[in-house]
Amino acid sequence: MFEDVDITQMATTSATQSQEVTEVEKKEETTETTEVTKSGPVKFFSKLFEAREIAHIYHLQVKGDQGSHAMHVAIQDFYEGILELIDELIEVYQGQYEIVEGYENIDMKDVSTDKIQYFISIAEFIKTTRNSALSEKDTHLQSIVDDILILIYKTLYKLRFTK
Repeated sequence: MFEDVDITQMATTSATQSQEVTEVEKKEETTETTEVTKSGPVKFFSKLFEAREIAHIYHLQVKGDQGSHAMHVAIQDFYEGILELIDELIEVYQGQYEIVEGYENIDMKDVSTDKIQYFISIAEFIKTTRNSALSEKDTHLQSIVDDILILIYKTLYKLRFTK
């Protein structure tokens, strides 16, 4: 009625299957790390530094039109706030991985003179590149990126609707 079962064979089969699953998980992890490393965080971090520098220039170029003081202060809030968030993001990243080197130079020639459009483009850049620059599994890093997006959208609110 009952078949004789070889317990040793079952244990060996189970251990082999467990080892195969672990190897697949490691391979998936390596693939994700490689994909993130290929595009790397350097371009992402460099673009954040660019946004800070451009905002500071925008801040200094605000003219005396109606609502200009509100714009002046909104942009100042951004460039002061973004620096702390960039610093936190990169320090946490480097604590987990390695020192980031090879930052890109800031190229001002293609920067929009439309401040609102520039902030919209930075938000879009972040949303479309964040998961290729940083692993989705690194939720602590992604959370800081969320804080950067919050700051951008808060700045856009102030630029659009406060005078």
